[in-house]
Amino acid sequence: MDDFPAPQEPLPPLGRTRHPYFMHEMIRRQAVATQATLGTAPQVARIIEPPSKGAPILFLGIGTSFHAALGARAIARSLLGRGANLRAVTSFDALDDPSHLEGAAHALVFSSSGETALTVKAMEALKPQGVPMTLISGTAQSPSAALADHTILTRYAEETSWAHTVSYTTALCAALVLFRHWAGIPAAPVGAVDPLPEAVVSALALENPVVELVERFAERPTLVLLGSGPAEVTAREAALKLREATGRFVATGGIEEFLHGMIPSVTDRSAVIAVTGTPFERARAEQGLKAVRELGAETLHVDSSGGPPGEGVLVVPALPAAVAIIPQIVPLQLLAYWVATSEGRNPDVMGLDDPRYLAARRTFGI
Repeated sequence: MDDFPAPQEPLPPLGRTRHPYFMHEMIRRQAVATQATLGTAPQVARIIEPPSKGAPILFLGIGTSFHAALGARAIARSLLGRGANLRAVTSFDALDDPSHLEGAAHALVFSSSGETALTVKAMEALKPQGVPMTLISGTAQSPSAALADHTILTRYAEETSWAHTVSYTTALCAALVLFRHWAGIPAAPVGAVDPLPEAVVSALALENPVVELVERFAERPTLVLLGSGPAEVTAREAALKLREATGRFVATGGIEEFLHGMIPSVTDRSAVIAVTGTPFERARAEQGLKAVRELGAETLHVDSSGGPPGEGVLVVPALPAAVAIIPQIVPLQLLAYWVATSEGRNPDVMGLDDPRYLAARRTFGI
């Protein structure tokens, strides 16, 4: 089909053959990158006019960028109120069914490189409709930037690894800045400490506990990631990182959905990871994790609800649930990285150092 990009010869970053791989550098960079993005994004955000109250806001992206779009939608809902008209769709679905693009009053587009072909095509479809477009990207000059009315640049977020990490968290920070502005939340006084970068630092400090968990996950070929509410976004993005870095089959589901039908698929070769951001989610997730331990499954709980630490629980600093998704992802990025390296895999290249996967990847373009 002519609308799809031509097959490509992928050029993965093969410069590293042992720890630290590029992915590790990108993960560790998130502390400074999130703080820098929060500091510079207001310069552009303050000149972007919000749509009228209740007017549809569209969120677009593909892959990790779509997860950033979903996370931004959760942040927008928390700051603009439940009555906000928020619509998140992948660029592919927007092209497959153009009605997704109709009537939008503003489009928030996510693309780390600004070159993702189908996202560019979705923006081209929006342009004749006169829909204002704000791009959140790590790249100032790109096809997407040329189409956008405004570009909010993420800082120190240019990815070297193909398992994108820092571009995801900084994109969420940029969206947070924009929606704080649209919600009329005044900027913090000069010198005030934003708790979000500190929460990212605290999440990065969980690296040693994560490394200690790696052996428990090494022989678990099937993983299930659970999350509800905003934490569903974290579960989806974490599942993608685990697929990309470790080559495992990873499924996702909501916490209650898991209890209602996913448990029969769990075995003693599975690992179940729950991500929670509220006390309600935490209490229900604990029941599900207890149940699968009866089946011999390994479990892990990443919690930012303010609950206590415990065996198999990684505690991320408590923040409002929609904002907590930014530091929440960090220990799961680290888990993906360390599981991959413990097994001799290069987490940067999505398996393309294997000729079979390289041959498969050559058959399509993105």
